[in-house]
Amino acid sequence: MHSLNQEIKAFSRNNLRKQCTRVTTLTGKKIIETWKDARIHVVEEVEPSNGGGCGYVQDLSLDLQIGIIKPWLLLGEYTDLPLSQ
Repeated sequence: MHSLNQEIKAFSRNNLRKQCTRVTTLTGKKIIETWKDARIHVVEEVEPSNGGGCGYVQDLSLDLQIGIIKPWLLLGEYTDLPLSQ
């Protein structure tokens, strides 16, 4: 069995996959961020589509059930009414 110490010593950053993160700001602005040399770099900036954005996926359909997490935070389910009948 390998010890944690051996696994840490054998770890190589070269084995990690490069990752990009798509970020939508509260204003609806969309950017793509990536890590390079231990710093975050914005690699692409996309203008919001016409009509602006709200910074999240807007769902105007009614929820079948709502849970209260905190007095200021509600949780609704993400299901389709025809599928649940």
